[in-house]
Amino acid sequence: MLTTPLLDGYEQDRMTLPVCEACGTAHLYPRPRCPRCGGSRFAWREASGRGEVTSFSVVHRAPSQEFAGSVPYTIGLIRLAEGPQLMAWVVDVPPEDVRVGLPVRLRFVTLPGGERRPVFAPEEAAH
Repeated sequence: MLTTPLLDGYEQDRMTLPVCEACGTAHLYPRPRCPRCGGSRFAWREASGRGEVTSFSVVHRAPSQEFAGSVPYTIGLIRLAEGPQLMAWVVDVPPEDVRVGLPVRLRFVTLPGGERRPVFAPEEAAH
């Protein structure tokens, strides 16, 4: 499965990215071909953990009972320093203080159900 190295990294509190060996482009989510050049050989490299919020939404209605105690929470579109974007929770900041351009740092949490997943906290709160 293409996502195995990514998800295995999450279980070890690491985010690794597939990087095209032909053009050097890092991308998410893993796919069989580089979205930039079409290359098919990748090296998995650890991400720096730094990024910034490029868009966000505050969730007021839990998608399931497991998340009912978490609302309201913020889901952000995070651009990693390496270039790819992903959606993740923005934590340790009130929803009204989240803004586009907010520098964030990678952390990991265990979700209801036991899976480890990346979240992002404001740069100053992540240390």
